[in-house]
Amino acid sequence: MAKKNEKVVLLIEELKLINKNIFFDLVIDNFNNDLLEKKFGKKLNENSIFFEREIDIIGKIDELNKDFLRKIVETNNSYVEKKCLNFAKEDYLREFQRDKILRVNGRGLNPEQMIMYVLSTNKLVEFLDFFKEEYFKYIEKLKENKQEILEKETFLKEAMEELENEDFEKEFQESISAKYINVKKRNLEKLSQKYGLEFDEENRKFNVSAEFISFFDEKMKEYFLMRKNFKRGFEFFNINSYKVSEKERDLEEIITDIEGIEQENKFLNSICDKLEEENKKLKEDLRKHRNKEAEKTIKKQKKEIKKLSIQIKSLEKEIENMEQDENIEVVENVNIKELSEEKTIDLTNQNVKVVGGRWSQKVIEKAEKYAKEKGFKIEFIHATAVFRNSDKLKNSDIVIFDTSYNSHSAYYKLKSYGVKIYRISTSNLDKIKNFSK
Repeated sequence: MAKKNEKVVLLIEELKLINKNIFFDLVIDNFNNDLLEKKFGKKLNENSIFFEREIDIIGKIDELNKDFLRKIVETNNSYVEKKCLNFAKEDYLREFQRDKILRVNGRGLNPEQMIMYVLSTNKLVEFLDFFKEEYFKYIEKLKENKQEILEKETFLKEAMEELENEDFEKEFQESISAKYINVKKRNLEKLSQKYGLEFDEENRKFNVSAEFISFFDEKMKEYFLMRKNFKRGFEFFNINSYKVSEKERDLEEIITDIEGIEQENKFLNSICDKLEEENKKLKEDLRKHRNKEAEKTIKKQKKEIKKLSIQIKSLEKEIENMEQDENIEVVENVNIKELSEEKTIDLTNQNVKVVGGRWSQKVIEKAEKYAKEKGFKIEFIHATAVFRNSDKLKNSDIVIFDTSYNSHSAYYKLKSYGVKIYRISTSNLDKIKNFSK
């Protein structure tokens, strides 16, 4: 048991040497509300909100609670092992740039999750310095975010400066140790009057009831705990707000694109309505005057209306595809039973699309070079961009469906196009090469 406790202490110390608030990051990285409830149950204050319970968990870890630490380690390492272990640095970097926070549907990795995995398993140690370097980059951004918050809210800045000042605690302890030898007599007399205490002037002492000291002691404990929890709470809030804002920025980019298309669609609709109104007037003129020029204009405007209608439908389809891509559920190792993994295919002069998987830029470039040498075209489509690339995929000769990271909805959409679909189960260039052997 002692050895286990030593191991717990060592792991906590190693992580906190990297950053004192790393456990805040790890809790945010690994737990949403349901998972927190499942792992920690009602052992904490069952009436507390999610945010408060996370801070309580960090407090337990600070007290070297090995059970709480074990649950975080198990959850973290299970997620990492399921996610990716056989990655190059470029693959990890791409994961680090994805969604940052689990409880708003984040599916990427963060450097601190990999640091925890390495230190708790002693695996992938060759990547540890690289993971630390990426984590320190994030810490710098986090400091900037904290500074922005404190500059906007001066009362928070003053509160944090006061709470980070440890002089009061030191003064309090020193005063107890010194037994108040530097306190002036008149202050003691005032205190005796203020609190109704009996003051022994000869010995310069108070006769104090046990209840009074007990009350005072409990209140001081509450005060110091409140200071600690407030500091924890602010640091946790800063980490939380930064990671959520990163996710929001990603969503804002998608929303901005959709809004731009919707505005263009609205504009084209207004032009279409205007042309239809003019067409209606011209038809009325035609009935009255049989104006041949009006007939020509009507014919021309009908063509313009038809052209605009096609554009509007195309834009509406584009919006629908982007929304479908945003809602697509991408998972590891998609199980498509009806599609076997082909041994050979003649790829010569074929237009090939590879859908899904986890392909690094370096491997993609190698694949493009190989395709050029073998006389066929190849393009890689991300698992979350299937619907918006529907036209490309419809016009493909061959689609290679990578089940290592993909979605069932993407497969059924491809199937509906009637294109030739072949399956590979790993993002490996050799799999593609084997087709043309």
